[in-house]
Amino acid sequence: MALVNHRDPYVIGAALAAFTAQRLGVRDVRVVSAQHPSVGYTSETVIVELGWSSETDSAHERINDFVVRLAPPAAATFRDYDLYQQTIAQHAAADAGVPVASPKLVTDEQWLGCPFVVMPRIQGRIVGEVAAFDPWLLSLTETQRATVHTNYVGAVASIHRSDLALAAGVPTRDNHAELDFWSDYLDWSSAGSPVATLTEALMWCRSHCPEVEGEPVLLWGDVRLGNVIFSDDLSILAILDWDMTSIGAPEHDIAWLTTLESTTRLLLGRDLAGFPDRAAIVARYESVSGRALQHFEWYETLAMVRSTAIMTRISYLHRDAGFRLPMPIDDNPLLDLIAKRIN
Repeated sequence: MALVNHRDPYVIGAALAAFTAQRLGVRDVRVVSAQHPSVGYTSETVIVELGWSSETDSAHERINDFVVRLAPPAAATFRDYDLYQQTIAQHAAADAGVPVASPKLVTDEQWLGCPFVVMPRIQGRIVGEVAAFDPWLLSLTETQRATVHTNYVGAVASIHRSDLALAAGVPTRDNHAELDFWSDYLDWSSAGSPVATLTEALMWCRSHCPEVEGEPVLLWGDVRLGNVIFSDDLSILAILDWDMTSIGAPEHDIAWLTTLESTTRLLLGRDLAGFPDRAAIVARYESVSGRALQHFEWYETLAMVRSTAIMTRISYLHRDAGFRLPMPIDDNPLLDLIAKRIN
């Protein structure tokens, strides 16, 4: 049984070739290659290389790389997957000066039987799942790594300056709605049998929810270094993966960033020289954004619940497919960290 059922990449490539031929008015567009770059738990991503010749120069073929993203054929990490929301969020961020991958949403289902997003493939440096072991980061000096992280935090602040009027259609959730969303997620993702510690932690978050929250901003959602394409000069070429975008308190994005980095550092027992600690990250964000982060420990606790819930869902998918679990479900060490925060 497959972990996540994906479409044949060459079928997607052929559909993109037909779409490109019609959109650009060119003939004989061929699929040079098409492949899934990874398993993909939240969406289906296919990298497609197309070739075609111009009418004025038929002897020389033009080769172009594209990235196609589609909702997964069946529910995977999330129950719902909205390409429109993600596209709108990126366009709003781009208007604020945030580099994105210029996504084009195609809603005409004649091509693939479903909507899809196509964007040019951007070549650059993408950090691996664990930054502390990433070969590119390890090849940099301590000062260069500090620059990478400074640019990263600055990009989050830039996203938060986006005009919300341009992000109409992106879901808006205050903290109470956010708690409702994740309560529903825990129930759905576990088929009605959520891990007790996660349920208890979410109840703790609800009972300790701040009475006042920051002015809402456009949130990236999945704030991870692995979702950024860097150039060799360490600047950012594009912010990727807007699957979790929403409009809400800015603390959600920064708490996601700090908790992912701090828990990884704690579990690995390894720091990456040049990367700032939690206090420095918060100070950097507050300085660049002009915003003071409020009730930050509460947002970090909720971020840990949210990220652990997602990892647990991925483990459920592995279990149900008969594969080895990437993380244990009931004995996940992150559950102990969450328990310490709420007790």
